[in-house]
Formats: sequence, C-alpha cells, structure tokens
Amino acid sequence: MNTIAIGLDLVELDRFRLLYGAFDSDVLDRVFTARELAFEGTDADRLSRLAARFAVKEAVLKTVGGLQDGIAWTDIELLSDGVSAPHVEVSGGARAAATALGISDWLVSVTHGTQSAAAVALAIGDGRT
Repeated sequence: MNTIAIGLDLVELDRFRLLYGAFDSDVLDRVFTARELAFEGTDADRLSRLAARFAVKEAVLKTVGGLQDGIAWTDIELLSDGVSAPHVEVSGGARAAATALGISDWLVSVTHGTQSAAAVALAIGDGRT
C-alpha cells in the first residue's frame, strides 16, 4: 500500500451552526447518512460531532480532487462503534473517483472542541490503475 493523497479540513463551529444548526432534516439528509445521524443522537454535543463528520467528508473529498459532478456528500460515510477508531466507507461517485486514482482505503483522524472541528484523511492504495 502506498500513500496516494492527504486531505485536511477545519470547520469553525459558529459557521457550521449557521448552516446546519437548525437541524433541518432535509438539509442534514443531503449531507449525512441515516447511520451517521442515528449515531450522533440529539444531545448538546451533537453539533460539534456533526461538524467533525463534515470535516472528515471534506478531507476525504480533497484526496479525490474535491466535490465533483456525480459525488454526493452521502457517498462518504464516517462510521464508528464508539470503541474502535472511526473508519470511512465510500460509495457511488466517491467510490468511482477513488478507484480511478487507485485509492482503496483511508486512514482518518478527527477531533472537535468548543470552537472548531478538524479532520485529516490519508488515502492509501496501489495508485492509478
């Protein structure tokens, strides 16, 4: 396995709150999968955790050349069981873009605090096929 690309993203919580803070289900459903939304629950820290998930999506997108026609936000899903390290699953257009670049998986690290959320995604694979 080789390192193919790296993506980094920082989300300011105040700005994220303006865009997603109302938790409008139509808006959230365009960005997050049902599994992601179910995992995050409804408690007071939900906004910062969703912002962290958004940062992961942005970081992964950067490894495949950014948001393009045919890639939906929900094509990139951050999954976690709350115990082991989070992992990314991609589908649809994101999977096609990754495959074209020879990316087979990502290693991700994510963090969030009171002001911001950040993520880094390391794309790994055999390279362009």
